[in-house]
Amino acid sequence: MSFVAWLVSAGYVAGFLALTAALARRSGQKLWLFDAGQAGAAWGFRIAFAILVLWPVVTRAGGAPIWIVPAAVSAAFALYAQACMGRSWRIGTKDGAIGEIVTGGPFRLSRNPVFVGQIALSWFLTPLVGLPMAVAAAIMTASAVMQVRSEEVVLGQNADWRRYSEKTPRWIGRV
Repeated sequence: MSFVAWLVSAGYVAGFLALTAALARRSGQKLWLFDAGQAGAAWGFRIAFAILVLWPVVTRAGGAPIWIVPAAVSAAFALYAQACMGRSWRIGTKDGAIGEIVTGGPFRLSRNPVFVGQIALSWFLTPLVGLPMAVAAAIMTASAVMQVRSEEVVLGQNADWRRYSEKTPRWIGRV
């Protein structure tokens, strides 16, 4: 079980990085925008992603194996949402660098489906991994909340995004 849980968590991080690299090559743009003032969220995501990859060093997975299923679905959902962003994919926010507003696919359900998938992945792994993953999940959640707040300030300057935000929840449902 430990190896399968690690494959899901580390596989997600590898997929995230590979998709980001591919999208950067295709767009010819710098996609890492955390340098524009989101240091807290940037470090939070780095720490949470490191735990997603390195947790087997400090603990073994236990718990009911059923948790691997929603964790894997969450990882796949996050990667699918990231891929749906295409040339609009960015890591961080910067005035004037928002790309086209994506409203289809998983973005019909949530304005932040990548974060929803990342947060769900880390929380669904918590019963299997324990304290290290609970720490990663808490950091991931807090970082996403901070990042969404800064993104929405920039995105709010766009009339299309404002209309989209009025009808699409920030997370899922009324949350």
